[in-house]
Amino acid sequence: METTNRWQAWTLAQTRAKEIDRVVPVQELWNGYGSLLRIHLRGGVTPSVILKEVVMPEGLDHSVSHQRKARSYQVERTWYTKYAVRCNEDCRVASCFGVKEDSKSCWMLLEDLANSGFHPSPYPTAAQTREGLRWLAHFHSEFLKNDICDLWEQGCYWHLDTRQEEYQRMPPGPLKDLAHSLDNHLKSARYQTLVHGDAKPPNFCWTPDNQVAAVDFQYVGRGCGIRDVCLFLERSLLREARAEVGESWLELYFAFLKEAMEEDERDGFEDLEQEWRQLFCIAWSDYSRFRQGWANTANLHPFSREMLKKAEVFLKSSP
Repeated sequence: METTNRWQAWTLAQTRAKEIDRVVPVQELWNGYGSLLRIHLRGGVTPSVILKEVVMPEGLDHSVSHQRKARSYQVERTWYTKYAVRCNEDCRVASCFGVKEDSKSCWMLLEDLANSGFHPSPYPTAAQTREGLRWLAHFHSEFLKNDICDLWEQGCYWHLDTRQEEYQRMPPGPLKDLAHSLDNHLKSARYQTLVHGDAKPPNFCWTPDNQVAAVDFQYVGRGCGIRDVCLFLERSLLREARAEVGESWLELYFAFLKEAMEEDERDGFEDLEQEWRQLFCIAWSDYSRFRQGWANTANLHPFSREMLKKAEVFLKSSP
């Protein structure tokens, strides 16, 4: 009750509301680390807010998984307090009303995007997919060539350095053999930006006219933008199982990226495009590496097998 009272009083102060009307659970956070709550308010600057209440479980301080998750919430707090304000309507994110923390818990008080008509769509339509790629392009352009060092040193939740348990579970085969080489090529990409780090469709929301906003910035950090594109497309492409579908979406992403970089007055698009196009098969195979270890299976989707073959050819020809 003491914890609840603390965030209730704090929420009212941050939103200048008169009282809390009701609290509706949205979902539990992964693996028991807290919950998302929609708080309906009376008076103040907004009719409702989203409270991300993070509570550190007991007895997990020494596990690799716990350390990764604890770091992810620290990164997300930094993102919302320092960098989210740089995202305009072309890469919309929730605004932050405030962050509060103590030794065992943390609260992030965020804009309720539903008030602006944004709602999740776990299986996006073609029009929603198009706008999701546009969001990624503008996000990557905004943070291109920024030397931001207080987020993840390597963005994305599946990168090899933090997924050694999954790596050990992988069956013998080409993906396991190439894992470190795939990782090194992505790390050493010349063109780095901020990546969302978990850019799957469920972490985006759309309006009825397909405007898009992103949520869940636990794994935002430095990286090659094509990693976000791979994860975003993976959930849709695998249902299609056709390489030409992947290529058409990739063309669209780069068209949006060129447009965004021109608007942001950033040069070097041609060189960036060449590098990131070459790394598409590398990034896709890198994510397949994580999935193979996570699921402990040797199975690969036909499209992923094709990407792995391209990655093998690319790696053989690279210095």
